[in-house]
Amino acid sequence: MDQTLSPAPILELRGISKHYRSRGRSGRGGGQDVVALDQISLDFRPAEIFGLVGESGSGKTTCGRLIVGLEKADQGEMVLQGRSYGTLKGQALRDYRRQVQIIFQDPYQSLNPQISILDSVAEPLVTNRIGDGKSRLEKVLATLKAVGLAPPEDYAYRFPHQLSGGQRQRVAIARAMILGPKVLVADEPTSMLDASYSAQIFDILLEVRQRLDTTIILITHSLAAARYLCDRIAVIYRGHLMEVGPAETIISNPRHPYTQALIDATPKFGDCASLPRYGTLVSPERPASGAAGCAFFRRCGLAHLARCARQAPELRPLTPGHLVACHYSEESPDPETGATCRLGGMS
Repeated sequence: MDQTLSPAPILELRGISKHYRSRGRSGRGGGQDVVALDQISLDFRPAEIFGLVGESGSGKTTCGRLIVGLEKADQGEMVLQGRSYGTLKGQALRDYRRQVQIIFQDPYQSLNPQISILDSVAEPLVTNRIGDGKSRLEKVLATLKAVGLAPPEDYAYRFPHQLSGGQRQRVAIARAMILGPKVLVADEPTSMLDASYSAQIFDILLEVRQRLDTTIILITHSLAAARYLCDRIAVIYRGHLMEVGPAETIISNPRHPYTQALIDATPKFGDCASLPRYGTLVSPERPASGAAGCAFFRRCGLAHLARCARQAPELRPLTPGHLVACHYSEESPDPETGATCRLGGMS
C-alpha cells in the first residue's frame, strides 16, 4: 500500500484505556489494577493489513477484543467510518457488529463441536437474517471453497473433530468473512499451526484483503509474520504504544529499544553474522521507580536514570508516518553492532 496517499481511516481508536482488577491471594479481593491498555490512539486505513505486535501480556489481544465489542473500554472511543461505537444502539449497533469480525486464536475452542461446519459458517447469516436456506447453502459452499476447502461439499457436513487444525482455522476464517466485513481482527491465527499451514493461512488473509477490500488487524508476536503480511505495525508493551509506522521501516530500522529487543529475540537461521545485535534488555529487571516514567524503563539497557525513570516519553513522529515513544529515538544505532551509543547518565 502506498503510504503517501494516507486515505481517511475506516476505524480509529482515540485514547482507549482498559484496566482489570487482579484477584488477591485469597481470591476475595485485595488485588491490584492491571493496565491492559493505556491511552491507545491508532487509525486503520481501508484495505490495509495492520499488525499489533508485542509479547504475551502486552495488551494486543485486549485491543482486538475491544475493537469487535467483546470488551468495553474504560476510557476513550472507537470510531468506525465516522460513527462513534459508544453512541450506537439497535440496528446501528448490529450493523457495526456485522462490519467488524474476528478470527480467534484457537480453532479448537472457537468452533462448536456439536454442530456441522455448514451450520457453523452459516450461523452469522442466520443471526443477521440474511437470505434463505438455499442462498445460505450456496454462500457457505462458495466461502469454504474460497478458503481452500475444496470441494466444499466434502467439508460442509463434517464436524470439527473430523478436521485437522489447519482445516479448522480455515473454517474459522470462512465464518468471519462470510458477512463481508469492513474490518477483520485476526488474533494470532497461526499460533497453533505448523509453518507450512501458517504460510497457507497468510496467503488466504492476503486474498481476503484483495477480494473484499477488508482492513485486517493482525495480532501477532511474530515480527516475521508482520513483515510478510503487514503494511503498517504498532509495537505494544504492557499496554503502551512504543513504535508505530510502516512495517518495513520499523523492522529494518527499529528506533525503540523494545522493538530492537523483539528483533534480537526473533529466531534466525543460516549465517547471521551480518545481522545487528542491539542488546537493549537489562537482566535482571530494575526495581520499579515509583514515578510515572517510561513503561519500558525497568527492562531497558539504554535508559537514562535521571530522565527515563521519571518522565514518560510521548509518542512523536520521527519521520513522516513513523512514531516512536522514546526520549532518545533520534539517536542512530551503531552501524556495526546495532547498539545505540549514548554519553553519560546510563544505568
